[in-house]
Amino acid sequence: MKLPVFSSILLFASALLAACSSSRQPTVQTTESVPATITPQVNALTGTIVYSNEGDIYVMDTAGTGVTRLTDNPAEDFDPAWSPDGTQIAFRTHRDGNEEVYLMNADGSNQRNLSNAPGGDYSPAFSPDGKWIAFMSDRGGNANVWLMRLDGSDPRQVTGLPGISEYPTWSPDGNRIAFHCTNGRVLTNGTGDFEICVVNADGSGLVQLTDAQGESKLPAWSSDGTKIAFQSNRNDWPTLPDYEPLGYDPGEFGDYELYIMNTDGSDQQNLTNNPREDDTFPAWSRDGYLIFSRYGCLMVMNPEDRSVVQISDGSCAGTDTGQFPDWYQPAN
Repeated sequence: MKLPVFSSILLFASALLAACSSSRQPTVQTTESVPATITPQVNALTGTIVYSNEGDIYVMDTAGTGVTRLTDNPAEDFDPAWSPDGTQIAFRTHRDGNEEVYLMNADGSNQRNLSNAPGGDYSPAFSPDGKWIAFMSDRGGNANVWLMRLDGSDPRQVTGLPGISEYPTWSPDGNRIAFHCTNGRVLTNGTGDFEICVVNADGSGLVQLTDAQGESKLPAWSSDGTKIAFQSNRNDWPTLPDYEPLGYDPGEFGDYELYIMNTDGSDQQNLTNNPREDDTFPAWSRDGYLIFSRYGCLMVMNPEDRSVVQISDGSCAGTDTGQFPDWYQPAN
């Protein structure tokens, strides 16, 4: 299966550029990846991984064992996210006929609809204090970042951009939200160009952090608040001026690699260099490791030396296995 396409790109999303133009754009200094030197020791990793596999939600320990299926529904379940205390998991499902945000206990019990709204709601993320869930909703017409309380009450819109704003991630202090959004450029595959943006949790202070040819998506804020990891195919996607149509081969471009940057957008570095397979869906552990998906295999990286180890059981079958990992570690 392919990932669902959630919404069409609106060409007038170029208004985002105007919205962000008043903010100073950081200088991008992309560096080459560093060869792996020390493999992370699996037996030293701690915590529990939640992820989606073939349209259902699973958990496992960091050694890749103890795999437990939490959802078993004909509809597709994706985007799992741990609550800060590890007792609950939010996720996106299509079981009610449209995309909704659900909440369940960490053992899979008590699955219930939180968003319960027309249109599409997905990509939930808990606030660090556990009181709010940020998510994407197109209930207002365009796909924007919204907030709601843990019982689904008090929904409020955070962003008001004309294109797509999705996959929010909170800063550890709960004051800011990073997400990816369209900036109005059109790629040779006919889609809009995605960039990483950040906004205050009250909707003020919008800043665009990346500005590269290709897509920069799925930001993940480090637990110490200093870094944002993301995936990008910036070295593979040419863009078109003035939205001119061009024939293309959908399989010709699009290799995703992992990148990391400071939270102001500076010092953008390439973490992986794996041209045969996509490296996607980055998420941080509390102690500074990155988990991500490599063609369906769940991998862990030490971002200090770029060393990588596979933690899934090896039965990786493509892009619909081992998606959207999230890593829970108890506080020390």
